[in-house]
Amino acid sequence: MSRAVILPAGGGAVETAGEVTVVDRLISQIREAGCEDVTVLARPGEDLTLKAAQITSPDPDTDLEHVRRIAYSGAGPVFIAHADLVASQTTVAAVLSDSSRRSGVLVGDDDATAPPVAVERGLVTGPGPGPLRLGGLAKVSAAHLGRLKRHWPEKARGDAFEAVLAALHARAVPVGAYRTAGLPHRQVRTADEAESTIAEFTAVDMDRWRMGNAVKHDDDLFATYAVSSWSPALVRLAARLRLSPTAITWVSIALAVAAAAIFAAGPSTVQIYGSASVATGYLAAAALMYFSFVFDCVDGQLARYTQNFSSFGGWLDMMADRAKEFTIYGGLAAGAALDGTSTAAAWGLAIAAMCAQTVRHTADTWYAVLLDTAVVRQARQRESAPPIGRAAHLGQRLGSASDQVMGAHRSALYWAKRTIVAPVGERWLLLAVAAVAFGPRTALAALLVWQLLALAYTGAGRTLRTLAARTAALRRPDRAAHRDDGLLGRLMPRNRNRFSNLPAVATAFAVAVTAAAVWRAAEDGLTWVSLGLCCIAVLTGLASAHSDHDGMFDWLIPAGLRATELGIITCAGIVAGVSWPVLFALLGVVALYFYDLAAGLDKAASPVSSRGAGLGWPARSLIAVAASAAAVATTPVAATVVFGALAAYVAATFIGAIVAGTVRASAA
Repeated sequence: MSRAVILPAGGGAVETAGEVTVVDRLISQIREAGCEDVTVLARPGEDLTLKAAQITSPDPDTDLEHVRRIAYSGAGPVFIAHADLVASQTTVAAVLSDSSRRSGVLVGDDDATAPPVAVERGLVTGPGPGPLRLGGLAKVSAAHLGRLKRHWPEKARGDAFEAVLAALHARAVPVGAYRTAGLPHRQVRTADEAESTIAEFTAVDMDRWRMGNAVKHDDDLFATYAVSSWSPALVRLAARLRLSPTAITWVSIALAVAAAAIFAAGPSTVQIYGSASVATGYLAAAALMYFSFVFDCVDGQLARYTQNFSSFGGWLDMMADRAKEFTIYGGLAAGAALDGTSTAAAWGLAIAAMCAQTVRHTADTWYAVLLDTAVVRQARQRESAPPIGRAAHLGQRLGSASDQVMGAHRSALYWAKRTIVAPVGERWLLLAVAAVAFGPRTALAALLVWQLLALAYTGAGRTLRTLAARTAALRRPDRAAHRDDGLLGRLMPRNRNRFSNLPAVATAFAVAVTAAAVWRAAEDGLTWVSLGLCCIAVLTGLASAHSDHDGMFDWLIPAGLRATELGIITCAGIVAGVSWPVLFALLGVVALYFYDLAAGLDKAASPVSSRGAGLGWPARSLIAVAASAAAVATTPVAATVVFGALAAYVAATFIGAIVAGTVRASAA
C-alpha cells in the first residue's frame, strides 16, 4: 500500500476559500487520488488541526529520517509533497495514479520561485537552468526504494525533498517528469497566491484539456490522420458508457481475432469490377483490422481522458498489440496456403515476419534504455567523457540532426523519419491493403521486406549513436532476467572460455551460427549439420552468462539472444518436419513471453515476478533440437507433439505467473 508524507512549509497553514488550509486541501486531494495513508510533518509550535497523522519534526534532517522510516514501513511507493503545494486534483492525480514501477517528480513552468531542474528525454536529471521547475510532489517507487535502502541520505542539506531526489540521481535511478501543462501549480506563501492559483486552473475547460492531453500529438502518420482525427468522439462515448480502458482493449483483441479468422478461411465471394478482382472476405478482414487498430488507440486515450490508469491495463495493452499482430500473421499464412501458395512458403513468411518484429522490438526497447541510461549517468566520469573518434562524433551529429528533424513537427522529413521504421499503424495498413489488392502471400512478403529495411536503417544509425553515448546499458542487477539463461546459465563455469568476457561478441557469433543453421536446413536439408550448428549456437550464447556486460554494445545482447532462440527452434522445426501451425504457435508463445520483459521496461509494469519455471532460452532451444533429432530417427509426428507440448508448457507457466502476480498486486 502506498504512503504519503507531507513536509513542513509555511504556506501550508494559509487558508483558502471555505476556511480550508492549503495543507488540508492537499491531504484531501491525495486521498481522493487513492492514497489513504497520509502523514504530515509539522514544526514544533505549529497548531494545525488536520484529518491526518501528525509528527513533530524540528528540522529538515529529522524530516529526512521520518520520510525514511515511513517509506520502509510497508510495501508500495511513497509520495513526498510540500505542505504549501496548490494544484488541481488532476495534477495531483497525475503523480499518484501512476501505478508503474517508475519514480518521478512533478515539474512545471508556473512557479518562478521553485528550484529549476534540467529535463531530457522526459527525465529529470538534476538541478538545471530551467525553464521547468520542481513542483513540490514526487513519487519514489517500491523498486527504487529498494535501491536507496543502503544509500539513504544522512543529511538533508536544506530540504528533505531535494535530498531524496539527489539520492536517486546519485544511484543513477531514472526520475520521470510529471507534467500537466496548462494547469498551473505553485508552492504558495500567502492566501492571495493560493486563491490566484486556484482561480487559474479552475478557469480551464477541463473536458477540453483532458481530451487535448488524451490524444497524442506526436503519433505516427496513419494514427494521426486516420484515427486521432475522429477517435475523441469514441473516447467521450466510452466515458459516458463507463467503459474501462481494459474493456476497450478486449474489444480490439476480438476484432483482430475475427480479422485473422477471415484471412485464414481464404478468399470468399469474389466480385469482379472491370478488370479488378476483389475478395470481399478480405475487404471485411481489412475493415476489422482498421477498427481493431482504432480501438487500440482509443484504450490509451480513454485512460488518459478519465485518468483511469492501472499497471495491468498498460501491460495488457502492450502485450495485446503483439498478440493481435502475430494472430494476423498466422491468419494470413493460413489464407495464403489455401490461396495456392505452398504451405512452407506461406508459414515461412509469417514466421520470418514474426521473428524479425520480435528482434526489432527488443532492440528498440533496449536502445531506449541505452539513451535513458546515458542521460541519468551523464554526471559520471566514464559516461560523460567526450566521445573519441570520428564515428563517435558522427554519432553525435546524427543525434543532433535526428532531434532537429523530430523538432520540425509534422514536416515532410518528420513524417518520413517516423514512417521509415515501420510503426504499427503503417504495418497494419500495409497488411490490409496488400492482402486485399494482391493476396496474403504478397502482404506478408512486403511486410518482411519493410521490416528488414527498417532494421538495417535503425541499426546503422544506432551503432553510431551508441559510440557517442558511451554507456553500458545492460550493466544492471536484473541482467539475468533479460538474458533468460535459466538453470543452464547458472551452471556455466565462470571465465573458462574465450567468449566469457566478450558478451556482445559471443552473442553475435551465436546469431551468425544460428543463421547458418536455418539456411542449411531450409536450402540444403543438411539435418545433422544444422542441428550441430544449433548446439554450437547455444553454447556460444551461454558462454558469457556471468560476464559484467559493461560494453557499449551490450544493449544488443537481449535482441541477439531472442534471435538465437527463435532461429534454433525454427531450424529444429524445419529439420523435423514439424507441422507449420504448431511451429508458428511455439514461436509466438516464446515471442510473447519475451514481450513481457519489454513491457517491464517500456511500461515499467509487469505482473510476472519470476521466470524460473520458464526453463530459460538454452533449455527450450535444446529441447527443440533433441525433439528434432528424435523425429529424424522416428517420425515427424513425435517432434510436432513435443513442440506443441513445449508451447503449452511455456504458455501455462506464463499465464500462471501473470495470474499470481496480478493477485499478489491486488492484495498489496
